[in-house]
Amino acid sequence: MKKSKLAVIIAAVVAVIVAVTGCLAVGVYNGFLKPADFNNYIVPVSGEGTGYFRHCYEELNESEKKLYSIVLPEIYNQTAKIEVSQLEDGSLTNVLKALSYDNPDMFNIGLNCKMYKSGYKHFFEVDYAIELSTYKAQLQEVEKIAQVIVDAASQYTDVYEKEKYVHDYIINHCTYVEPTESANANTIYGCLVEGKAACEGYSRAFQYIMNKLDIDNRIVTGKAATDGVNYLPHMWNFVYLNGKGYFTDVTWDDPKSEGNVLNHNYFNVNTRDILLKHKDIEQTIPLVTDTEHNYFVRENVYLDIGSGDAFETAVSNAVFAARYNNQNSVEFRFIDGAVAAQAMNSLFNTGVIYNVYTDAGIFVSSGAGQVYYMTDDSLHTICLFF
Repeated sequence: MKKSKLAVIIAAVVAVIVAVTGCLAVGVYNGFLKPADFNNYIVPVSGEGTGYFRHCYEELNESEKKLYSIVLPEIYNQTAKIEVSQLEDGSLTNVLKALSYDNPDMFNIGLNCKMYKSGYKHFFEVDYAIELSTYKAQLQEVEKIAQVIVDAASQYTDVYEKEKYVHDYIINHCTYVEPTESANANTIYGCLVEGKAACEGYSRAFQYIMNKLDIDNRIVTGKAATDGVNYLPHMWNFVYLNGKGYFTDVTWDDPKSEGNVLNHNYFNVNTRDILLKHKDIEQTIPLVTDTEHNYFVRENVYLDIGSGDAFETAVSNAVFAARYNNQNSVEFRFIDGAVAAQAMNSLFNTGVIYNVYTDAGIFVSSGAGQVYYMTDDSLHTICLFF
């Protein structure tokens, strides 16, 4: 059979390559180099016992899940250019967000990524925020501190107590800063090692430790406003305790101007409470109404009274318990605004706070001290600190 001119030319080129190199290590597949096999990728682990709760991954479509799975291990190694299959149906932004929100230990990842085609191949590239050696060294520092926290929290058998320990640890060891004030403000390294973080750093650190404690949780993003008017982008958490879901905002529980005073206004609140000053939640979060593991309910400081002997006894019990446990604050939540106003009147106008503080040794004589407090009118809470 007579060969075509093209076949003769190809044969000649191959002969030259063989003559020069002594071998031919190029496979031919329909005239192109054979692409990598992307059908045998490893699905990322998730759920109890894995150290990760990858809720965002589960919300991706199949094409996006495939890309997520392929690039996940490569990002931890900071591969510069990752060969991937084509993203046939989906959003690259969805994949990058899912990778970031599911993996708090992936703080080496930057804000931008891209996919492009070169020849017959497709590649994924992501900006890395730090050098690989720096990332590995910082992750080791984080893991040492995290293990100390996990060991301490694990002394409790109740998941509520474990969660509260982590919440309180972060508040006591981290100071809020704006993202522009610290290069690591949005990372677990900034929160746990440097002790300076913005809302993203607080939330990711909380997620990271919850993962290690095997408590189901996820990142929540949206907008929030302390005044209920001027909303800005914000990040907080959603936690499952014994099958029931709650919102926790560690950042908002860390009073920025009051040192290390503990606050639990936004510790395990339901949908109604979180939407008082948070909105535009990006994730699909179920409507939650449960209050069983809300801080004020669990600590027996959710009151439907604001005056009388029973109220004074409740305040006294809380203050004495705080003093016994070397705590410097007590918190109360009231059933509505009217009862909260009544409680404020009882505390400061009828002498309840003076009586309680004197009995507890906080006031040693008349006029010997001042009363410091914070209120949240939307949640009807009062925090007394001393």
